[in-house]
Formats: sequence, C-alpha cells, structure tokens
Amino acid sequence: MNIFLIGYYGYGNIGDDLFVEQLTNYFASKKDVKKIFICCQTNYYQGLSDKVVFFRNAQLSKLKRTLLLLKSDCIAWGGGTLNLQDRPRNLSRMQALSKLMGKRFCFLGVGLESVKSERKNQIADIFEKADLLYLRDNHSYEMALEQLQLAKSPDLGGDLAFLDLTIYEKFVKPAKQTSDISNISFSGKFWWGEGRAEFYAKQLMPLIEKYNCMIHLLPGHLGNERNDNRFHERLKKYLPASNCQINSWKNPEEFLAILRHMDFHIGNRLHSIILADLLGIANIGIVNSESKIKHYIDKSEMLPTARVVNFMEPLSLERIETVLKNYKRPEEFICQESKTAKECLEKVFANR
Repeated sequence: MNIFLIGYYGYGNIGDDLFVEQLTNYFASKKDVKKIFICCQTNYYQGLSDKVVFFRNAQLSKLKRTLLLLKSDCIAWGGGTLNLQDRPRNLSRMQALSKLMGKRFCFLGVGLESVKSERKNQIADIFEKADLLYLRDNHSYEMALEQLQLAKSPDLGGDLAFLDLTIYEKFVKPAKQTSDISNISFSGKFWWGEGRAEFYAKQLMPLIEKYNCMIHLLPGHLGNERNDNRFHERLKKYLPASNCQINSWKNPEEFLAILRHMDFHIGNRLHSIILADLLGIANIGIVNSESKIKHYIDKSEMLPTARVVNFMEPLSLERIETVLKNYKRPEEFICQESKTAKECLEKVFANR
C-alpha cells in the first residue's frame, strides 16, 4: 500500500511539522505500507523512515501529480485547519480524479473553519465523497452536521500531535513545587502590528517587575513569508533587553527543547498551547470567539475559562498566577486524545 499525504507541509509551521513526523512514523510502522509520498513547499525534514519520499510543490507538474495518484492507494489530507474557501475546486478535482482511479480519499485529524453560504454545498460535497472524515474537535464535528448538514456522521478523534506520546516523554516538566516564575514563553502572529506589540508588552511588564523573569519569544511559524519573529521583533522593542530573548528552531524537537524550560506559556498559535499541555506547562491562549484555541481548551476541560483571553483583552498578573497555581497536566485528556487519534487512523486501512 502506498499513501500520498497532502497538507500545509514545508512552510515552517510547528503544528504541521509535527503532523509530518507523527503521520510518517505511524504509517511507516505498518508492514502493509510500502511508500509514503509527501508534497511540501520546502523539504527540510530529516531523520524520517526510508519509506518516505518528498516532492516539492514547485517540482510537481499536473502530469507528475497524476502519476503520483496512480502509484498511490490512499490520498490523505493530514492534519491542520482546513480552510476550503479559496480552493474547493482544486481539491474537488483531485478527489474526483482519485475516485476515478479507484483510490481512497481521506481527511485526517482536521479542524474546520466557518464556511460562506455560497461555498457550503461544494464543500459539503467534498466531505460527503470522502472515504474517511476524521475531525479533531467538537466544534468541527458539530459544524459538519449542523452547518454542512452531512448525511454521514464524521469521526471525532484527537489532534494528530497526540498520536505518539513517547516523543514528548523526555521533555515533560515535573510537577511544579514552587510558584516562582523564571521563564515565560510568548507566541504571537507574524501579521500583528505595532499597536499589539505595545499592548502585549504592557501585559508582560508586571511579570518582569515582580519576578525579574525572562520572556522567551517563541515562534510557532517560521519561514520567509509568515515568520512570527517579525512581530516578536516589534514586541521586543517595548521590553527590557535583559529580560527578553527571541528564539528560533529547525524541527519540533528543538521547539520542545526550548518550551520544556518554561514556567508559563502565553500563545496565539494552537500547537504552542497543545505542546505546553503535553509538556505540563501552565498556559493561556489568546483567542477570539470562534478560535481553534478556544475549541481545543474547551475540549481539554482544564481551566477552560481561566485559560482563554480575548485579543487585546488585558491579561492581569493575578490571572496568570491563578492559572499557574491551579493548572495540572491534563493526563486523562492527553491519553484519550492519543487513543482516539489511533482509532481514527486505523480506519484508513478499513474496507480495503
């Protein structure tokens, strides 16, 4: 069996790079799987199974992509937030071609965003024709049934970051014995401007003044076009130089190696929050009303109200200290996410 993985790969996003690692390790462990083809923007991935073959998007003509489909038994969109507003036609064509060739077409561990009414039928049709629609959160599940009105219920499982928990074991932080805060990580978004830089610096200053802590600016997205450190450079200007450090990473392990030393994390990147939970680091997500971070924290049931703060909402020192005091690594939730992720992925091999 050959599997063709498509998604937002090779762009320097921590979540999507985790999906590549988790999915390739999982599929490569299956004796039936001979090759795993992956399309990516840039191939910087290392240390993966020799079953994995990467193809850069720029190298793939329509003919080469069609030949890859012919060689594959299953085509799967692997992980992440699936925004089909701008490209349902391209995906629909790929799906139609795959089905004509007798291939399986699956969506694995995806989250759904709101859909414009004029796109609803087209997007619903894509999901109806999928052999497997595995969603990662309750909001996406309800949206599939209520807004898209899918006739067949999708599968609900854990985010793909939870698939293999052993990769996090050496990074898990021991239960905190003290309320002191020495290191805080902050993950903003590349497109945030000067006003937000000044605002979030004001939220961080009371922590620096009370604890003399180091603020580690930790990007969830790198690369040339969407580098979160663009915003972090703006934010740094409003913080004391001796209490602020901009970080970078080349692979998920380097990201985890930085995060493991934190006492607290504040972020607007979903997988910065997920990884903080996996490592047992108290955290707060910066959200809006329909934020995927909010959907995730609600699902975790770990301090769901205290751990979310709206965009540009003041973040008090008292709130951070309250979360730090009451937060516990959500062990049962983590195990359940991993269990259901594995159960959903097993369905890739069903009815073959």
